[in-house]
Amino acid sequence: MEDLPRIDELKKFLFVINPIAGERDKEEFQSQIEELSLTYNWLYRIYLTTGEDDAEQIKELLQHFNPELVIAVGGDGTVNMVAELLAGTKIALGIVPAGSGNGLSKDLNIPQNDQDGAFNQLLHGHIAMIDTLWANEHFFMHLADIGFNAHIVKLFSRSKSRGLLTYIRFVLKEFSSYPTNYYEIETDNGSFKGNAFMITVANSNRFGSNLTINPDGNWSDGQFEVVIIKRFPKKEAFMLFFRLLTKKIKFSPHCIILRCTRATIHCEKKKTLQYDGEVAGKVTKVDFKIKPRNLRIIVP
Repeated sequence: MEDLPRIDELKKFLFVINPIAGERDKEEFQSQIEELSLTYNWLYRIYLTTGEDDAEQIKELLQHFNPELVIAVGGDGTVNMVAELLAGTKIALGIVPAGSGNGLSKDLNIPQNDQDGAFNQLLHGHIAMIDTLWANEHFFMHLADIGFNAHIVKLFSRSKSRGLLTYIRFVLKEFSSYPTNYYEIETDNGSFKGNAFMITVANSNRFGSNLTINPDGNWSDGQFEVVIIKRFPKKEAFMLFFRLLTKKIKFSPHCIILRCTRATIHCEKKKTLQYDGEVAGKVTKVDFKIKPRNLRIIVP
């Protein structure tokens, strides 16, 4: 097993901050970084995202500054962008959640809506290795969807409002009219053919809404799960929601979970694909693969 450094051994930090994420004043946050750098004798740089060529700009910083730790301050999109650049390297990722969903950081038990608490856990946490995944050419770490949830994520991404209430509003509005579709799924550990309401490929447990879609998921076991919610009577919707809320969806007769290391999903019609909150457009086929323990990340 790889010998990982301790947090207190790291001295070169790069902070990637999304200035429009969250409610906290980012200038105040930068002042806190400066104070901590004096206390802990850090050498650091700060990069503020602009939405234009951020990945290339950060890549250049990684090459020239050569940090030991990159801390992403933002939502799932910011975290995903930074993580893809760090995957396969010896540079660790830290997360200060400041977005709407923050799905991965919730599964990692990083404090939410509390940047001071999240930063404190970074200082006192430890470095672990987690798996990374690909949906066709798209990198992700947490969850990918085809079907109902992907449809909701697409609507949410186009909305001017954010937050859990907005997400719930779209769910309630779209649920009764959303049709099931026919899928064929092939994995190295089973297959499925039939109509499904939604299909989630999960390397962890929860949606950003805190509903648990994959109770037994483990982000460092070298496997992922394909969670299939089959066609179900609308009158049983509340029971499905209750099972998601109580981490018991696997006991539903309408749920099938395939644990695997590779999977291919064929869609009868073009369906929206989303991964870690990012909409990838409509697809008729998606190949999923995993790279075990491919990313260093700080956990509590």
